[in-house]
Amino acid sequence: MKSDVRRPWTIALYFVLVAACAYGGTLLAAIATGRDAPPALGWLVKCVFVAVGVLAVTAWHMRRHGEGWRDYGVSPDAPVLGRAARGLLGGIALASGWAVVVWCWAPYRLAPNPQLTAPAFAMGVAATLAIGIAEETGYRGYGMRRLQEGYGAAAAVLLPTAIFVLAHVAGGVPWLAGLTVIGTASLLYGCLMLATRSLAFVAAFHIGNNLVQDAALRTSAGSLFVPVFADPGRAQAAGPAIWSSMAALNLAAALAALAWYRSRTGRFARSR
Repeated sequence: MKSDVRRPWTIALYFVLVAACAYGGTLLAAIATGRDAPPALGWLVKCVFVAVGVLAVTAWHMRRHGEGWRDYGVSPDAPVLGRAARGLLGGIALASGWAVVVWCWAPYRLAPNPQLTAPAFAMGVAATLAIGIAEETGYRGYGMRRLQEGYGAAAAVLLPTAIFVLAHVAGGVPWLAGLTVIGTASLLYGCLMLATRSLAFVAAFHIGNNLVQDAALRTSAGSLFVPVFADPGRAQAAGPAIWSSMAALNLAAALAALAWYRSRTGRFARSR
């Protein structure tokens, strides 16, 4: 069975099913919540549906390959929880760096969000947890490992990144932001997975990054703060510069993770 699941079509099928979970989750959430549901509830339901689908698809593929979640660094053990905690702190640090980048190009202050509600905040946090687990499981788990085994570490990082970017652009992210910020963040997550072989670490890193963004940079009813720009026009015009600077920060972190990986394996090559 192991040789069969390394064939290109089986890897492609896995990523097709992951994408189907994403779009299917969107459709099911729209049906389940209806048109008049609060945005926070609709987003939460969608993220939960996507997470359940991706986890089920991944578990099925892992079982066919004779693997379990422990093979990807996921278990309730204290060392795993410690790695997840470190990943969470790392993601918070990266997003804080992004916030500094934005301030350097377009100064702002953080004001309390007047629209904040406790239910929206709770649903936002839960949705961030669900989508972070879903995306990292789908893009940095089973499929990435099969690519690494069959085609090398570079393919294992680059191909899921291409799919990750296309999925976000199709979902409405501007293409330049998708290539710069989303693309380089995905490269970083892939390099972290290579270095740690811990899905718990990488998912927590992604979640920590998104929690900071949701709290202060992406305003919604669940955000803790609202960025108030000194010059809104300047902030809008600085978009490409901000995205490029974020990309540079992501790439620097990815290079550090890659150096960590190479120090442990001795090469950036196909896994044996």
